[in-house]
Amino acid sequence: MNAPRIRFLLLAALLAALLATNAVASDSDVAELRATLQDMRVEYEQRIQQLEGRLATAERNAREEARQAAERRAASRPMSAPSASGAERVARSGTPSAGSFEALTTGTAFNPQISVILDGNYYQDDADGAGAGWVGSAFQPSQPGHGHSHDGGGGHAHAMAEQGFNFRGAEIAFTATVDPFFDAALYLGLDGDGNIDVEEAYLQTRALPAGLRLKAGKFLSDFGYTNKQHPHDWDFVDQNLPYLNLLGGHGLQDTGVQLTWLPELPVYTLLGVELTQGNQEMFGATVGDAEQAALNLGDTKSGPRLWTAFAKVAPDIGRNQALQFGLSYAHNRQHQEVHTHTHAQDHGHDHDDHGHGHNGHADHNDHGHAHNGHDHHHEELHRAGLAGDADLWGLDLVYKYDGGGAYGQGDFQFQTEYLRSIKDLRMRYSDHPEQIGSQRKFTTDGLYAQATYGFAPRWKAGLRYDVLGLTNKVSGGSNREFGSSDRWSLDLTWNLTEFSRLRAQYAYNDILVNRDERERFNAFYLQFLVSMGTHGAHAF
Repeated sequence: MNAPRIRFLLLAALLAALLATNAVASDSDVAELRATLQDMRVEYEQRIQQLEGRLATAERNAREEARQAAERRAASRPMSAPSASGAERVARSGTPSAGSFEALTTGTAFNPQISVILDGNYYQDDADGAGAGWVGSAFQPSQPGHGHSHDGGGGHAHAMAEQGFNFRGAEIAFTATVDPFFDAALYLGLDGDGNIDVEEAYLQTRALPAGLRLKAGKFLSDFGYTNKQHPHDWDFVDQNLPYLNLLGGHGLQDTGVQLTWLPELPVYTLLGVELTQGNQEMFGATVGDAEQAALNLGDTKSGPRLWTAFAKVAPDIGRNQALQFGLSYAHNRQHQEVHTHTHAQDHGHDHDDHGHGHNGHADHNDHGHAHNGHDHHHEELHRAGLAGDADLWGLDLVYKYDGGGAYGQGDFQFQTEYLRSIKDLRMRYSDHPEQIGSQRKFTTDGLYAQATYGFAPRWKAGLRYDVLGLTNKVSGGSNREFGSSDRWSLDLTWNLTEFSRLRAQYAYNDILVNRDERERFNAFYLQFLVSMGTHGAHAF
């Protein structure tokens, strides 16, 4: 029993004895005893409150230590940089993180987390609905279409929007810890027409030594920063211009293996390589069998044809902040394109004009060269087949600040990426035989920069600038340079709860749709996102 409590009991007993025995005492003595007793009662209650507070703190610390111990058992090494946002923050004490499976507990560790995310929007532009198509096919001298492995798959490209209401799709996700050795994930995309696409389906090791981790299956590449994000993770309704036009609506998404290494260094450093089949929509695309034979492009090579390498570094800059730098490179050893162009038979046009047609389609970009309305002119459609390889470079920077306010108030995030695509091709077929064997190098780059700020609980505003074609040229037998496409986007996001989100977005677009023609227009989106079920925490 502590001293304050003993003194309190003695004084209480003394006062009781005096009153019981009618002892003679002055009013001042009684008042003094009562005051002393009251002081000791207050001191005693404060002491009890302090002890209860210490007990509650000790219990919270014990629960946190138990949670961290469970995480250490659930993951071999962290695969993402620490985050500065709310529940995603990971202590920089060397404690491993469970990455995308952070929400698992010992009671549910071997049961799959299942979630369904619904993504729909309302779209309007002042270009009679053509704006979304222009944004997704901004002009660049290399314009490959969908490869043979993507036929019929364009409906789930996360890119196009029709005027009016759109259901972009539903994502069904299953993630689980399979056993002490593997995690696994399956992401299915369901579009508005009922088509199902396997977006990701992979397993990932948990217990390899020396900070190594192996992933195998179909997955989104860790090239860059945005590539591995699903559409509901984006801070804006639509994808940025460089990703959309250089990689396609799906980004770098392929089947193969990934090996990452997280060495024991003072600064978080993640190194990785990927080896995949190379079936790509834009970067490393191949055409159909009939065109390959007709245009002497050769058969599609057996995989793997695509490999990537990346490095991500995240220095520790404070408990409420996170910073990550990234460098990425990708090489596809086979890329094919079919270019078409038209010109009037009786005009002396430059026949080396293969930088503006679309793969396997009639040239709809050659406005001003068709001479429509002149009956005495006869148009000829000329084709050229090109084949070679492709390289892609990427730089990214991401900064996050946790403002500490309720429901994201005060949070700030800035991210930017630069992509540069170089395709080194040779003319394998041309309706102008003198050009066969000549080289064409297509170079197009782009960048985006965006920032978001939580200005009130559950409310966030975002600003983005993206541009395609800072360099936009073809060199080799034909040397030409073209202009760029860019836009400004402003959005407002209301996270009603952790499971529902509404977003309004406005964009001013200045898009190069042909080598000498551009369209300027305004576009407006209203988007809803609803999540049902348990969804694992997102990586940094």
